Amino acid sequence: MSQVGDSVEEKAHNEKMVDSRKTSSILCFNLTRYLILILTLTCLTLLQMNSLTFNFTVICMSDIVDESHALNPNATHWFEDSNMKSLVFSTMAIGGLLGLLAAMPLMHRVGVRKVLSICGVFSIIGTVLFPLAVEWNFASVLVVRFLQGLGISMVFTVLGSVPIAWAPNNESSTFLAVLSCAFQMSNVICMPISGFLCESSLGWRSIYYLFGIITTICFLIFYFFYTDSPKDHRNVSNQELSLILQDKTTTHKESVPYLAICKDPCVLVTWLSNVGGNLGFLTLVLYGPTYLREVLHFEVRGTGFASALPFLLSAAVKSIAGQLSDRCNFVSERVRFTICGIISRLGLAVGYIGMATTSSTLVAQIAFTFSIAVSGLNIMGTVKCLQLRCKQHVHFAVSTIALMAYVIQFGAPILVGIICPDNTPEQWGWLFMIIGVIVFATSAPFPWFTTAEPAEYTLPREQQEEMKKQRELEECC
Repeated sequence: MSQVGDSVEEKAHNEKMVDSRKTSSILCFNLTRYLILILTLTCLTLLQMNSLTFNFTVICMSDIVDESHALNPNATHWFEDSNMKSLVFSTMAIGGLLGLLAAMPLMHRVGVRKVLSICGVFSIIGTVLFPLAVEWNFASVLVVRFLQGLGISMVFTVLGSVPIAWAPNNESSTFLAVLSCAFQMSNVICMPISGFLCESSLGWRSIYYLFGIITTICFLIFYFFYTDSPKDHRNVSNQELSLILQDKTTTHKESVPYLAICKDPCVLVTWLSNVGGNLGFLTLVLYGPTYLREVLHFEVRGTGFASALPFLLSAAVKSIAGQLSDRCNFVSERVRFTICGIISRLGLAVGYIGMATTSSTLVAQIAFTFSIAVSGLNIMGTVKCLQLRCKQHVHFAVSTIALMAYVIQFGAPILVGIICPDNTPEQWGWLFMIIGVIVFATSAPFPWFTTAEPAEYTLPREQQEEMKKQRELEECC
């Protein structure tokens, strides 16, 4: 009876909130939530693009070495040192890691809009100044890469939080799938454009200036149009707000139960699954262009398009999966996210082992494409599970995944530098085999220990106390 009473009370509260709002005369045909979705996706994609640009331009920046030798023939430029280049890759991960630690509690206080806008400013500065930093010195390069890392520090957290605030319950999987396409779309857009500009008269520096200008424009629009809650947005009609709030429980700002979340077996196995999954995915993101260029011997422009194709397929697969997940009401939420998790991880592991065990360029390219294409389903598996389990505290659970991702992003270049110093097919084969086994091992517990039931720590504190007393009473009896 108490649950029914709470439900009625929440419904009355939502109706009262809807009736008391003031709205604009421009209501966007009751589709403002989709404008928010597109705008947020665009901003997340641009942040990712800015962080990825060096991953591609590293194969067409040899002119800086020639210029350095012209001035000082006997000096070794940092770009010729594989360890220093690995440090440039890793510095961005350090920025992401430290930025996440600072921004996670800040977002809980001030919301997505302000924190993501700050991240956008860091990313813009780091991107626009990168060509100048290359001309100055190695320390300057590390600083701007650190700023780019700060820019992407909240991407994971935002894509987990925005659907909770802005998506109706029956569209939450679609919102999550679309927003997480930022990881794929950033590669789809960045790699071909970078390949084209690298070989054009404009050169690789133009890539950074172009992306920096576009990011500035989009984040200005984001700052003035986005709100953290649909009820605060003047372009959201009462009809659309009622749709968004339908069947949603009212959440209250309260301290995050960090210890309870960290002891939750469902959360722990989901985090474990992401350790292997992120290692596999990020290695392909960071070193995909290098692998295609140095091992499979693609041309620069061909590398751009070959790098983009798998991510385009991944975005398509993910979008279809999001639609199916929202519409397949004949199976439980747990079955839906488990299937996505299994396909994602098993496909990634199989693709890695395929690349490791073949000497055929065609088979290696197919395995490379397949690995990335299916890995996109990971979001529909692990992040969806955390959304259902952690509810209003999902930002912490997803931020922890991001935290682990930045640690992996820092360590991956070191691992690649140790195992693949000469970029030979044999060395890459060993690396891919190791990663494939890790992906499989870390993902094995996920189907068995996860649940779609909200955790007790998501309930109001009074209700948690009642349940605790009830358990104690049952134990006494």
